[in-house]
Amino acid sequence: MKKILLLAVVAFWFGCEPKQGKSVEGVPQLASNSHEIVVQEVLQANSYTYVHGLEGEQTMWMAIPKREVEVGKTYYYAPGMEMKNFKSKDLDREFESIYFLSGISETPLEANIIDGQGAMPDDEFHTKKEAPQQQQELSIAPEEGVTSIGSLYANRSDFENKKVKVKGVVTKFNPEIMDKNWVHIQDGSGDENGFDLTITTLDNVGIGSIATFEGVLVLNKDFGHGYKYDLLLENAVQVNKSQDMKVN
Repeated sequence: MKKILLLAVVAFWFGCEPKQGKSVEGVPQLASNSHEIVVQEVLQANSYTYVHGLEGEQTMWMAIPKREVEVGKTYYYAPGMEMKNFKSKDLDREFESIYFLSGISETPLEANIIDGQGAMPDDEFHTKKEAPQQQQELSIAPEEGVTSIGSLYANRSDFENKKVKVKGVVTKFNPEIMDKNWVHIQDGSGDENGFDLTITTLDNVGIGSIATFEGVLVLNKDFGHGYKYDLLLENAVQVNKSQDMKVN
């Protein structure tokens, strides 16, 4: 009788064993991409905490939204976005390789953590996730050879991968991000479907100035982590610099 009872218990135990990929009620399943590091060094900047961690025999730098992190303590993370030769202005330091993460945890990550959830370097790139631009009341006079921003949005497929010239008021300028300057311009054309154009360039311009750029228009440029541009004028060069002026 005891033997039968023991067999029944064993059968019940193995019969209740969770299958791969599922979890027992009340016992969280760990995320497949959960990694473990031991903190070696911590650097605090204005918006980010830079963490030098040891994972196995490999060391790595990562940046997370600012928080307290203890040296020597074990933390867990999900992989984020790697940036090569990243220069932090806050720290005045260049990192050969650094990963930007949405955060780290003091406990192993559960399976409901989004795989690959990462964070763009907001203190050096756009602020947090780039805020939508507000349409301004502007009026840039048409010029021969210059395409309005409204026309680019309305006829985007006609301009894809072609060199175009645009002119507008600089509404935002972020310098030296991924070896480029990031410029937003508006010219008063367009509507809620598109009125603001993002430009990458090596030229410097002032916010509020009128600038003319020429570059190649690309569509649906996706840098990952929510940074996607319907239209992007890449590697643009500023022309007619003598006409650059402030808007009253």
